[in-house]
Amino acid sequence: MKLHVIHYNDLHSNFDMWPRYLSFVKQHRTYETLVFDLGDHADRAHPATEATRGQINTGLLNQLAPTAVTIGNNEGITFPHDWLSALYADADFPVLVSNLDAPFARDGMIVETAEGRVGLFGLTAPYEQLYSLLDWEIEDPFAAARREVEDLRGQVDVLICLSHLGYYQDEELADRFPELDLIVGAHTHHVLDDGVVRNGVLIAQAGKHGQYAGEIYINTDTGEKHALLHPLRAYEPDDETLSFLEREVHSAERDMKESIGRTSGLANDWFSSSPFTQLLTDVMQQWCEADIACAPAGILLGSLPPGDVTRHDLHRLCPHPINPCKLTLSGTELIQLIDRFEANDFRQLKVRGLGFRGKLMGKMHYAGMTVDRDIRIAGKSIDPLGTYTLATLDMFTFGPIFPELKDVPKEYFLPELLRDLLAQELTEKSKKVRIDAT
Repeated sequence: MKLHVIHYNDLHSNFDMWPRYLSFVKQHRTYETLVFDLGDHADRAHPATEATRGQINTGLLNQLAPTAVTIGNNEGITFPHDWLSALYADADFPVLVSNLDAPFARDGMIVETAEGRVGLFGLTAPYEQLYSLLDWEIEDPFAAARREVEDLRGQVDVLICLSHLGYYQDEELADRFPELDLIVGAHTHHVLDDGVVRNGVLIAQAGKHGQYAGEIYINTDTGEKHALLHPLRAYEPDDETLSFLEREVHSAERDMKESIGRTSGLANDWFSSSPFTQLLTDVMQQWCEADIACAPAGILLGSLPPGDVTRHDLHRLCPHPINPCKLTLSGTELIQLIDRFEANDFRQLKVRGLGFRGKLMGKMHYAGMTVDRDIRIAGKSIDPLGTYTLATLDMFTFGPIFPELKDVPKEYFLPELLRDLLAQELTEKSKKVRIDAT
């Protein structure tokens, strides 16, 4: 059996490159080609995805007409439950996620081609605590994979896993399940120029943000498995897709520019005390009902000028799909953490991933405490043996920046993002000002 696959992953709503991908697909696709998207197509960092609740992404995928897609963590845990439930209501393609219990998620399927039968199933990264908070049930992906392999392998000539687990988990999949012929991956944004064969299984992944289109050739008669990547900048944008994007993005951004309140202006500077960041920090403390709170000035990308405030403004200045989180720390742990925050290397820290869409961390701002020559909470020095709750950014708890926070007791607050807290606060303040004026 001969098989031709085209794949793409982790667009993250970087729509500039999508019309080039459509040109690539139109030039290389044949009647028998299987076309896959591997998740994180939608990202609320783009205002059009935010305004349409991801429907613009589903529309673009409908134009692609993929054989199947799976979802990533950006669809799964940054979309509120009702958004994700409705995301694929108008989809003309199957959404394969064998380890998620959701109305749109299909288990494995078989595709009939002129050459033979192809088995497909999808897996997504199992952020168990976050999925649970959003009222979804997520399963261990390896347990789901075992079930699908046992069900499909005897019925098909080629067995493919669509994975949004990340490259290192894909390696483990290949080690555990040599019955697979191909794992088409995503999530870790690896650029696998020629793919990687592990335990006889070909693993392919095509970077991120529209850098590349992936292409795969399999011949089961000869045992040949070959993967390659095509830089998409070499392709002219598809005119039809460009027109669709221009129309839909313009309409979405217009909707987001309706006023939700007014302000006399909130300045923000990444390296000095900033009223805008201080407002966010105060709101986080209240929202999480925490003893104290902290947020870095770099989380806000600029200042809020005087006048009307719109959701578009807040999205532009706080584009991150980041939620507040409440940590429970001992006094000693808190002192050590604040020492890290106050170090100059933290202020200059540049972060990629973890939901952060800014440039650097900047000066840390605090609510409910003062940090000077002494750290004081409610006028008292921190008791090293005491226990304190701290509201901060969920990205600090995922491991890479502060490994010591990964296992401390914590409570995530979903689905509201940081900009949603700002929108609610600024709207309420504007209402109060109008009431007081009358």
